[in-house]
Amino acid sequence: MTRNTMLQRLLLMLGLSLVLHSESARAQFTERHIIILIERSGSMAVVGADGLTRFQRAIIQAQNRVEIGGPLPQHYAVWSFEGTSYIQHQAFTSSAASTIATLSSLQVGQGGTPLAHAVCAAVDGLVSYRPSTLAIKNILLFTGGAENSTPSSSQCAGPWSTGTYPQLTVGSWQWKMINKLRTGSALNPNVPPPGLTLIHNAQEVISSALGSGIIIP
Repeated sequence: MTRNTMLQRLLLMLGLSLVLHSESARAQFTERHIIILIERSGSMAVVGADGLTRFQRAIIQAQNRVEIGGPLPQHYAVWSFEGTSYIQHQAFTSSAASTIATLSSLQVGQGGTPLAHAVCAAVDGLVSYRPSTLAIKNILLFTGGAENSTPSSSQCAGPWSTGTYPQLTVGSWQWKMINKLRTGSALNPNVPPPGLTLIHNAQEVISSALGSGIIIP
């Protein structure tokens, strides 16, 4: 199994939504918070059979998702990652027009793919946004390459796992990233803290047209 295939299978397992809730309340969710996380590394400049680059296709798909909206008020933030870090291009807003415009302004880069670093930071960004609101929290991830440039100081830095999901190597970046998505802590493989619950909705896992990339969810 190649590393790209292993990465894709791992990410397909991560069709995860983090939901903040009150253990004692049964109220319906009132908002959906989404971080649109787009890779801008050199691998996203690859041109497909349709004449579009992976990056162009990602922008179109992200904009289409924003235009669709949903039954709940949607709050969007736009992040990208390339080189050794990520950029927060737009803070959370309920404006679909502003989000679409921000996506249109993004440009592909030439650097590496700090995937684990960006995903784990995005989890923190979701959890800290309007924590008292009963909201569904999603990462909408567009990536076309494989992790290769997360800095060693990152909370999710680590070697590649020698095993596949769910037998991931302890301390690997894959192990840390899935822990972060599941529990809010890169080093906690067990249960999330009170108030943070994982909801797994396989129907929201969408295989993207980005080659080895995927969308979550």
